[in-house]
Amino acid sequence: MTLDPVALHEQAREWGRSLLLRAPWQEATERLSLLLVVPHSEWPMMIGPDRATFWLLIDRGSVTSLPESIRTPLLERGTIVEVHDATNSSPAATLVVRTVEGVERSIEGVTRHDMETRWAVIRAEAIADRLKRQETLAAHARLLPPDGLERAIRVLWLDANRAAAALWPLDSAPADAFGAAGEFATALLRLGCLLDEGAYPAVDELRAIGRTTRIGLRIASWLDDLGAGVGGDEAAARRTLHAAPQVLIETRTILAERYRDRDWLRDPTAYEMRARRR
Repeated sequence: MTLDPVALHEQAREWGRSLLLRAPWQEATERLSLLLVVPHSEWPMMIGPDRATFWLLIDRGSVTSLPESIRTPLLERGTIVEVHDATNSSPAATLVVRTVEGVERSIEGVTRHDMETRWAVIRAEAIADRLKRQETLAAHARLLPPDGLERAIRVLWLDANRAAAALWPLDSAPADAFGAAGEFATALLRLGCLLDEGAYPAVDELRAIGRTTRIGLRIASWLDDLGAGVGGDEAAARRTLHAAPQVLIETRTILAERYRDRDWLRDPTAYEMRARRR
């Protein structure tokens, strides 16, 4: 298969169009919305895996017209996942069949799954969408209420501070800090995306995209040292540990532009202890 990302993207589109010509979908094309979620403009196949991801959306009322083998699990679970191998003319593809109602519920919340769903919906490319669902869902996904955004940011900030306090093995046994290091970096990168974009991507996209945010750019060299340190570079491990408090200060400075007067930002440890006593 060619490694040209433009060609890979077009092959993915063609795979999606051909899907709708096959059973059982060809009889329901008027009610379906087929969205290409990966690749997208910020996550082309030359960066991510050579696998396309599609969402096939259908409302629950129309699910009843599908074959029983699809209808029953879709009504029970709201999602079906099919994995398709690559061919000479198309990349490998993952097809996620979802109810529209399930996606609508997801973009109303602020959990990790909800934020990743928001991100995907906003950036998805409509391959077939007569009912304009992608436009409607994307518009809804962009309307995160201010209190919901703060709640999501607060959780990530508290996560980052807890993880930073557990980085001490970097000084003598860097491999033992692997879990804390991953949690710390992940929380910071999600904060960067959330502040800049109002959502954040799935973990496989997070490092590449999160590093382009304000927070990601501010801590880029520290992230490089973190990876090297956990991988066994003792000097990098020590630099990472000693710089971690400054990384928190840099992140807090950016967060303070919106949340300067919040107790959870000024003293996250005390905030958590008070929350646990309630």
